[in-house]
Amino acid sequence: MSMGFSFRRILFRSWFYFRVGYGTYVALLVGIASNLVVLYRLGVADIKSLSDVFPSLTIFSIIGILIAVPISIGVGLYHMKRTGAFAADASVSTEANPYMYKIIPGKEQEVMYPLLMLTAKGLASLLERNDMISSHEKQEFKDALDKANALLQGQPVGLSSKVKVSSSQAQN
Repeated sequence: MSMGFSFRRILFRSWFYFRVGYGTYVALLVGIASNLVVLYRLGVADIKSLSDVFPSLTIFSIIGILIAVPISIGVGLYHMKRTGAFAADASVSTEANPYMYKIIPGKEQEVMYPLLMLTAKGLASLLERNDMISSHEKQEFKDALDKANALLQGQPVGLSSKVKVSSSQAQN
């Protein structure tokens, strides 16, 4: 591994961790705090009837959080279970992930897929010897083994490879 590759890898991993940490935790906490301060100052502090109910920012924040958290959980649950937005997000994330269409390097590439292929070949051979497999089933075995072999050679299979082929054809 060269020094440049190592530095570049560390740089991009650090950028990823920064985005996740900032976007998930820091920005959320800063956003909640700033919203509470702005809402209290502009919407509560100068109105006598509301300032009697919420005499301090602390009480306003506690009550606001006690109300906002269950509502946010409900909206999040609704988003996950009842809208098409989460399904679309999951679909795009799946299509963008190269390991959905390639074998993960390591034990999957070196042990699991070769073992799976040997098992399938042995099963096909056993079924063929006992005349228990149709020509259609033989072809299905062959197609599956060809795809597994392509994966072992580092080639993508499935939707990702079809998208790459069609996008490169569209560019020509």
